[in-house]
Amino acid sequence: MNYTAVLTSYAARFTYTDLPPAAVEEAKMIILDTVGALLLGSSPQYGASWLAGDLALRTGGAPESTVIGRDFKVPCESAALANGTAGYAADIEGASVARQHAPAVLVPAALAVAEREHADGKAFLAALALGYEMCSRAGEACRTGHSYPHSFHPSATFGYFGAAAAAGYLLRLNQAQFANAFGLAGTNASGLMTWVDDPTEHSRPLGIGMAARGGVTAALLAGMGVGGPPAIFDGGKYSIYDAYAGEMHPERLVEGLGESLWIMRAGGYKRHPCCGDTHTGVDALLTLMDEHRISADDIASIVHRVKADRAPVIDNNPLKSHCAQYVMAVAAVHGKIEPGDILQDRRADPRIRDLSARTRLVGDPAMDAWPAQAPAVVEVTTRDGRTLTARVDWAKGRRENPMTKAELEGKFMNLATTRMPRVAASRLMETVYGVDRLRDMNELGALLQIPRTEGRIT
Repeated sequence: MNYTAVLTSYAARFTYTDLPPAAVEEAKMIILDTVGALLLGSSPQYGASWLAGDLALRTGGAPESTVIGRDFKVPCESAALANGTAGYAADIEGASVARQHAPAVLVPAALAVAEREHADGKAFLAALALGYEMCSRAGEACRTGHSYPHSFHPSATFGYFGAAAAAGYLLRLNQAQFANAFGLAGTNASGLMTWVDDPTEHSRPLGIGMAARGGVTAALLAGMGVGGPPAIFDGGKYSIYDAYAGEMHPERLVEGLGESLWIMRAGGYKRHPCCGDTHTGVDALLTLMDEHRISADDIASIVHRVKADRAPVIDNNPLKSHCAQYVMAVAAVHGKIEPGDILQDRRADPRIRDLSARTRLVGDPAMDAWPAQAPAVVEVTTRDGRTLTARVDWAKGRRENPMTKAELEGKFMNLATTRMPRVAASRLMETVYGVDRLRDMNELGALLQIPRTEGRIT
């Protein structure tokens, strides 16, 4: 089978009418959640996204697309870079799929091009769904039994394909142009996991921004006639499978194509602004503390068990957002994780510093066969000698343990009001819920523009 031909034919024929009502409603919730994360991540405290916005302003060009959280427009590629970086800056966006932080890439890419093209809301929703389809299928075809094969971050690597698909839809690419766009995206895709050693946390979200911009650039170039490898999804010399995984499962590229949409398989939403692999541990710890009515001062030690292949990313990581020992200690002392806990090192508090040192992460091979993606078993030893244990397979917010609509709306309001008044956030939420009725996506973009403020998250 010529897999690239099948996928590009599908992409060229895809329309809003291919979205069932349930997919439209799911897409709206994804947009709402992501916009909240974008607003938080666009604040000055998040250096990478703020500086990417500064770079866009310095570079200049046609005022096509909104830099979210700022008061100016820039060329769509620059907006995609700044907004994609903001999407993952706070690590609070949900609706992941196929091991990818897909909406952090796709919502910024689709919005940037939709504003440029003055596309309506239905086209924006279709572009987002097609982006989900292509990044998920590309990633699944390279999926192995390991979390992060070949040191690549799937969100960034395969996000290029999703961004190219979303942008290509809005640019009305034909099948041949989609083939070039995907070929260019795949040729230039990257996203090494080396950001796990960057304590500034700048390179972590920047990889997502680069994927958003890279996919948009690929689609723009393809629309202008630039050629690319014509069969990027098919095996052959120097294939994407060799580069990103070492395994090739091309049948996954077309499995269920046209029958079910990947946007309907989004894994749920995040409650805590930190790596998703820590969420089950945080939930288990807080459950134990609540059920047994203990405080951080009552805890002698914590053992946090996870699947063996998940442990390296969160074990004593220099990034606070990806350090299980730090996150668990903060949760125990504060009863929750706030954005400021990741932006500022709370280990100046001796209770957090000491409990971090008394928290041990264990990568347990016996858990690897468990069906849940990132389960946790937490063992708390109290100062009076008790051993308390809790197991959580699915963190609160996951599709298997969902948040209610009211909880998701509350999360959005909490995030959005870090950058705008509550009345403006309410209007923004109403606009997102009615996005399919917008005649021009610049109407949404206008609501995301905010004059610069110097407020600090504490």
